[in-house]
Amino acid sequence: MPLIVEPDADGPYAHPGSATLPNQGYDFHDRTVSRHLVHRASVSEVFLTGWQATGPYDFLLGAQWPRLHGFYRLPGDRYHDPVLVAETVRQAGLLIGHAGFGVPRGHHFVLEDLGYSLGEAGLAGLAVTAGPASLMLTVGCEDVRMRHGRLASMRVHAEITRDGRRIGHGSGQLRVITPASYERLRGPGRQAVVPPRPPEPAAPELVGRAQPADVVLSPTLRPDTWLLRADAGHPVLFDHELDHVPGMLVLEAARQAAQRLHHPEPVVPVELVTSFDHYIELDRPCFVRAVREQSPDGRRTPVLVRLVQDGRTAAECRLLTEPVDGPRVPVRRDAFDGRPATPGLGSTRLPLAS
Repeated sequence: MPLIVEPDADGPYAHPGSATLPNQGYDFHDRTVSRHLVHRASVSEVFLTGWQATGPYDFLLGAQWPRLHGFYRLPGDRYHDPVLVAETVRQAGLLIGHAGFGVPRGHHFVLEDLGYSLGEAGLAGLAVTAGPASLMLTVGCEDVRMRHGRLASMRVHAEITRDGRRIGHGSGQLRVITPASYERLRGPGRQAVVPPRPPEPAAPELVGRAQPADVVLSPTLRPDTWLLRADAGHPVLFDHELDHVPGMLVLEAARQAAQRLHHPEPVVPVELVTSFDHYIELDRPCFVRAVREQSPDGRRTPVLVRLVQDGRTAAECRLLTEPVDGPRVPVRRDAFDGRPATPGLGSTRLPLAS
């Protein structure tokens, strides 16, 4: 049985409120949890606002999304971006690992998979209103494995409600690595790697973005394949220093690739499941390839996206997209002048997924 940690005010993971039961007045949305609990440098990128252990493997969490996020937003601003569900579940796993199971600060979490699905209400459950979206997450931890009294791995499954109404669920598999093990895994000097300047972005309107800085794809000579743009200076995707491509950048690349295949119709991923097989390095090219699959109902369209580096699949994403209300973008081609997006890249030399 793992130890459930109840930090005090002087501890490294101070609880955001008193350790009372929910029906005794604990406010799950009073303030954000410590940014260190969710591995964020910016307080504004912390979405979790409260937590309580309700059993050895069960937790109740509060979360709040701003009315409009600077990065995670949809065309028309009528609905919250569903990808926020994935980021919220990711943060939930980190918080529970640290505050619930006592994982020390400085340990690394390896994300092996991450996914979400909206509830029966669909996008209507994510409607933007006059205030922020206050959420409750009922989280259960499965396949919990301990090693020498420490958490080694677990799966978190979260049911998410808004004003008592279920809006979706998410799941993620996490593995915990000590600093020494991480150093051996990644090899010496990875922290000192300087990422190259990212290639030119695709036209923002083609991938559902308003600003070039938020585009994570760069066009190649193939219409279904792009170079991944890993801009280490991005304030959200690279909220803190990393020695590899973060998982949320992988999800964003998949979403933008799916949108590019649907252009000019705006679409949104109502379901998304991503598996991470290898670290994606910042100093080597990574290719993003998307395939639009047959739609089962004519409205929702499955899309398979693979991220390939060094000739092997590093991550695979399966999305289910549906149209979203918003301005249609005029049909146009990629802003591409006919030259490869990177030296030596030709239409017959792309390393594709095996």
